[in-house]
Amino acid sequence: TKLILLDSLLQETNLTPKMSAIAKIARPTMRGMHVQQIKRNLMVATVVATVATTAWYLGVNKPRKEAYANFYATYDAEKDFQRMKALGLFQSQAIIDEKAGEEGGEEAEDEE
Repeated sequence: TKLILLDSLLQETNLTPKMSAIAKIARPTMRGMHVQQIKRNLMVATVVATVATTAWYLGVNKPRKEAYANFYATYDAEKDFQRMKALGLFQSQAIIDEKAGEEGGEEAEDEE
């Protein structure tokens, strides 16, 4: 019985106090942690990509499409061509007009 008492006394003196000034940090759960992080990263990446795509569509693509639609709603290609032709922007147009003038002049002579 003395041995049992001595053993119980030793156990009682080795008890650590429940409250201490230094708190112990819980050990992290390592099992399956990599898979959990991958799932979380995939979800975050999906959300970020969706937000970025939506912002790009609403901020860049949609205004650009509307600007093109507004421009071509009133665009007259023939009027624009005549304006550029009058300014002399087309190098070959002078040659074409000259040839047309010569052919027109020859036809006029043939008719007489």
